[in-house]
Amino acid sequence: MEKNNGYKLKIDPEICQGTAYCVRIAPDLFRVNQGATVDVIEPNPAPEYEEQILEAATLCPTRAITY
Repeated sequence: MEKNNGYKLKIDPEICQGTAYCVRIAPDLFRVNQGATVDVIEPNPAPEYEEQILEAATLCPTRAITY
């Protein structure tokens, strides 16, 4: 995977409610964990994922996604 331009994709586990919109939008970047919240699979995504990241962050009801 091509490296990004310095962005680091993160999910705040304290506010993530596990709605998994992000997983449906970008399954290569996010996954539901055993605690029923979401983990980042690839914290340094390639630039080609920018649109998916923006959509996932926008749709996250708790705004738990940062990059």
